Amino acid sequence: MGVRGFKTYIEGTSQFLKDCHFKGSKIVIDGCNLCNSLYDGSKYDLSHGGDYYAFEILIKGFFEALENCNIEPYVILDGGSDHSDKKLETLKQRARDRIQTNKDLSLGRSCYTGGVKPLLLESVFIQILIHLKIPFVQCMGEADWEIAALANQLNCPVLSDDSDFFIFDLTAGVLPITHFQWDTGLPKKFIPAKIFSVSDFFKCFNNMNKKLLPLFAALAGNDYVNIHTKIGYFKWEKFSSRSASFSRSHARLDGVLRWLSGFPNTERAIGAVLGLLKDRNDRDPVREALTACQNEYKLTEGNLAQFFLTGVAPSGLPMELQVLPGWIRMPLSEGKMSSVVIDVMVLQRFRLKSQVENFDLPSSNAISRPIRQVLYGLLLSGQKQRDDRKPSVAHVAPGECYVEEYDRERLSLGTFWVKAACPASGKNLHLETLNEEPQEPRLQVLCDTLGVPNTISTSIAAKFQLPVYVTCYWLSKADPQPHIEHLRSLLLGFVFGELSGQYKGQKGKPLVWNSPTNEGPDLEAAHTYSQWQGCMRDSYTLNQLLCLPLPEPELARLYCGPLVHQAALRLKRGVTPELLLSAGPNAMQLFRDLEHAVLDSLDDDVRSRLQEASQQDHLRERKSQSVGDVDELAMRFAQMFEAEDGKAKTEDEDGRQDTVQFS
Repeated sequence: MGVRGFKTYIEGTSQFLKDCHFKGSKIVIDGCNLCNSLYDGSKYDLSHGGDYYAFEILIKGFFEALENCNIEPYVILDGGSDHSDKKLETLKQRARDRIQTNKDLSLGRSCYTGGVKPLLLESVFIQILIHLKIPFVQCMGEADWEIAALANQLNCPVLSDDSDFFIFDLTAGVLPITHFQWDTGLPKKFIPAKIFSVSDFFKCFNNMNKKLLPLFAALAGNDYVNIHTKIGYFKWEKFSSRSASFSRSHARLDGVLRWLSGFPNTERAIGAVLGLLKDRNDRDPVREALTACQNEYKLTEGNLAQFFLTGVAPSGLPMELQVLPGWIRMPLSEGKMSSVVIDVMVLQRFRLKSQVENFDLPSSNAISRPIRQVLYGLLLSGQKQRDDRKPSVAHVAPGECYVEEYDRERLSLGTFWVKAACPASGKNLHLETLNEEPQEPRLQVLCDTLGVPNTISTSIAAKFQLPVYVTCYWLSKADPQPHIEHLRSLLLGFVFGELSGQYKGQKGKPLVWNSPTNEGPDLEAAHTYSQWQGCMRDSYTLNQLLCLPLPEPELARLYCGPLVHQAALRLKRGVTPELLLSAGPNAMQLFRDLEHAVLDSLDDDVRSRLQEASQQDHLRERKSQSVGDVDELAMRFAQMFEAEDGKAKTEDEDGRQDTVQFS
């Protein structure tokens, strides 16, 4: 999270960043920052729930560029939230900001979208890292300190845009992602970049003591400590040597640095800060806060290097994390289990992410709450309710546990208390030995939670079993009820993901499905597909905790937002899946198999309701179908697949990404 404005302050002064040709080196990568930065820079879809397949191609291209330049990456991911809650208010405010941004996106408004990401993006990123065999670890807590410690152990730079890494004393410096030009398209054996060095930075401030930098972070305002209420409004910018050429915020940062450069050590500087306090009673608390901030940035030898060498889960967990069973720690470290597990067990809390949806309706996360209840039931069985997590319910019986969920409530951030509960089939499952249980009872818990049979009658690939069951749950529970075109469009997305490897466009470039206008999405479709993604996220996490009774699906190949939304619009107007997939018999067969698998797994009443809607739509299709419209759309779908009759496919001739756009 870092110091607000510090990165742009550094970028605004040419002497703080130096050009370099990066190659032939190890590099420690801030994984969450990379994931978000690359999606931000790609300008891929946000309004329709994300374009995961295009993101997959992007990530593969990034690591291929590193390999071509003989760069050895080590990716470090954040884990559970900070158990001290010192950043909680900051996180809650950012959640409120995301709610407003998603509201703007739902209405087609132009807005700053930083921090808003598709719901499954981090899980997709981890799956890609596993597939590419990139060395990575998911930390038990926040990763910043571990990233910095590992970089110093390996004597290599950190790749991140987080300004916290400009505060740590990193011996090999920081490479900001913004300036890491890996995708130049040129056959070079190095990556043009810019590098920041603390030692070089302090030469610009009269060789200031490097140990003063954490104190600068506290005075400038970071997420570890907030002393501004104690000091009051202080015009740091008056100490800036170039306040006229800086913005007000940059002049303020520059002033803090210039002021600190006048002190030989932290003791003298802290004494001067205490002298600024209006109330002498604040001195001890402020001294403690400043000392704590210094400790946050103090680097010692971490234990991640040993994890990469031996493959053993990091040891020496703090007392708060001792609640985690031993068998869970390795899957967590390997990214094979969601860090949500840590937050639920340690904090009895889950911060849910808002999506682009209909903000006049309840949050799209609401329908998957019963799935999360089972997740909580497995994780918290035998635990007591935390003293600081007293649920606002009439009565908490002995042995009951509630999880505090933060989720959207209208346009606000609300608190919901969710009771941990398991289906009857899970009563004999215990978290400590869950990994030793036979598959059958674990699968039964998952199926009972989703309300589906434990066998799929139609012959489909095993990797589609969980998505099919999630789709059945979604069709049964979603409110408003999804229409038949919503189901079929979703399945068309499955087909696209499965067969997209046969697309014969330019190698390494994804087929991007663009929205035809800048208007907001259809709110009915946006809400129902946001509900599906929420169901997929929670079922995916539950399946992991149950030690994979069903195979994990390839998340990047399941949902392409622009495609699914556009297909839903056309199906609503009368186009049929048969016409869309007429160029690919294999694609059509896969679609039919998936549809049959879903319908066969549904309760009779839900299936009847969908089939009745399908018959009504079929009558409408015959009346409203436009031949020219269908031909154009079928041609667009035909671009995705190899034709079995050997017809040539469109290839990108000018080196840009191939784009399919419905007009």
